[in-house]
Amino acid sequence: MNWKARLGQNVLKFRTEKAWSQQALAGEANLSLRYLAGVERGEENPSLETIVAIADALTVQPGRLFE
Repeated sequence: MNWKARLGQNVLKFRTEKAWSQQALAGEANLSLRYLAGVERGEENPSLETIVAIADALTVQPGRLFE
């Protein structure tokens, strides 16, 4: 599995654990809904800054998004 797919699966996992919609997470991370959906599908190539913003919104360490 490539890193973008793993990142996307983990973002989805942590988001659903919080019972958040994509829109809620996108708002918390200051991202567009379309971009976040692409991250979850493994289609986007997010910057480190974006990965940290998502992790902060989900209240997890950024490294956990790659486990």
